[in-house]
Amino acid sequence: MAASCSSSHPAPALGARDAHSPPVVDAKTRILARAKDIGFDLVGIADAAPFLDTKRTFVQRRDSGYLAGWHYPDGIIETNCNPARSLQGARSIICTATSYFSDVVPHDPQAPSLRGAVSNYAWGQDYHRVLRRWLDELACFICSEFPGASCLPCVDTGPLVDRAAAVRAGIGWFGKSANLLTREFGSYVFLAELITTLELEPDQPLHANCGQCVECVVQCPTGAILSDGAVDARRCISDLTQAKGVIPREWRKVIGNRLWGCDTCQTVCPVNDRKAAARHDEFAPLPDVGTAVDLVAVLSMTKAQFRQWFGPTAMAWRGKAILQRNAAVALGNSQDERAVAPLSRALHDRKLVVRGHAAWALGELGGEQAQSALRALLARESDAWVRDEALEALNKCRQEGGSHESRVQ
Repeated sequence: MAASCSSSHPAPALGARDAHSPPVVDAKTRILARAKDIGFDLVGIADAAPFLDTKRTFVQRRDSGYLAGWHYPDGIIETNCNPARSLQGARSIICTATSYFSDVVPHDPQAPSLRGAVSNYAWGQDYHRVLRRWLDELACFICSEFPGASCLPCVDTGPLVDRAAAVRAGIGWFGKSANLLTREFGSYVFLAELITTLELEPDQPLHANCGQCVECVVQCPTGAILSDGAVDARRCISDLTQAKGVIPREWRKVIGNRLWGCDTCQTVCPVNDRKAAARHDEFAPLPDVGTAVDLVAVLSMTKAQFRQWFGPTAMAWRGKAILQRNAAVALGNSQDERAVAPLSRALHDRKLVVRGHAAWALGELGGEQAQSALRALLARESDAWVRDEALEALNKCRQEGGSHESRVQ
């Protein structure tokens, strides 16, 4: 839906700009200045021509299975790569990047050890809401100053290939990790765009690349970053912690204590050595979540607690059960016997995905209490997948505990 302004005064009518109207002389200068005043750190202009190379790459990577878990039929790819399909008469894209990096110490070293790591971008307020609010303010300015212009805001999940647009607008370049890298803030930026019918002078792309550096490729915990700059979502920890359903067993241990996201490809990137901390209070760590989360509390949280703790963040969209699933995996990787009791209680959770991953986690921790809880689960559980997880976990406990009991079938 094209942006409109709500105020006590009627907004100018929105419509497609006359194709024969000359470009507004100082429109770009005024729009860029206003965008900076609103809060965007970097602003550039791209033309709204279709992203044909991006479309070909998109289709190739989807067909190779790299986008597994994410739904991208041909129609969605076509729309994302052709701005005019989302806004009739689109001429330009106002591209923005906003720094979110926080230099806050990840967590108190004296705090309890059962803490889960959260990706830096999710420490503060949900960026979708913040950036959409800023885009709406910018769109209102444009509609007021340039009557007849139309604008379509896009934030992350909107109908636009945001990184490709940012590259075209000269904001940054594609890193080998597929992250957008900027000279000013590294890869720690949120992207947001306004597609508009205004014809604005486009900026030139940067002539920059990663050179011979392959740190992100080498350091990726699962080898998800491929040599051609593609990322295999089937192995990417950030994707695994956000995807619905079951986390494949082969990747659970490497997740470690991560509750949400990963950040390894960012922390090892030399471009990020010169990053600047964000100046936006909106993205500072929130008190209820912060930089490292109490995993036991997450595993047992109520719906009300989920809304209170995670509702304001970018983690809320996947729902309570996925975070509890992730907490179970992280607790299983803790090697801390204090996690056994809360994981045993989680075997009674009404969500299969929580029960099954809690069973796996108990198998990783082992011990008599874990075995007792798993046996009790098997006595009452009817779901085949949960039973399989419990059987595997119980057998692992017995093998590592040196038990001579026969394998449970």
